[in-house]
Amino acid sequence: MRRRTAWVVVAVAAAAVIVAVLVWLAVSTAQTGPPRAVDGMTAVEPATGPEATALAQQQLDARLAACTESAAEAPDSCGIAIPWTADFAAVDGIRYRVEKTPELTLTPPTFRADDGILVATVTGTGLDGTAKTLTYRTENWMLRGDLRVKRAGVGLVPW
Repeated sequence: MRRRTAWVVVAVAAAAVIVAVLVWLAVSTAQTGPPRAVDGMTAVEPATGPEATALAQQQLDARLAACTESAAEAPDSCGIAIPWTADFAAVDGIRYRVEKTPELTLTPPTFRADDGILVATVTGTGLDGTAKTLTYRTENWMLRGDLRVKRAGVGLVPW
């Protein structure tokens, strides 16, 4: 029994040494180059400050561009609310024009972009059954959401 116990202790110690060497090798040979994009987030070092704000602004600009593409309905998580149901029985299309982009403010763990001006032109069938086109304007267009700041970068997740 003692001999078997000694072999188990030696095997466990050898395994611990091997794991320690592998961890040391992984840490010592880790990439030290520029940050990379991970999980759809833009890499930034350090993850706060002007560089993070600039990268978050790029993400916001891309999101706003996607939100304002012509469509048959207002997109989710874009801060766009059009009261078309009071005027239309059915909507054929919505065209957007951004007159002023919302201004980004980072307040970890959230972000907000507000004071934007958005114009939406809606075409469709009116409540009386005739073709109709109306323009809606909002002067307080805003988006809010989570700000994901990690070593890997900064990510905006609109609500």
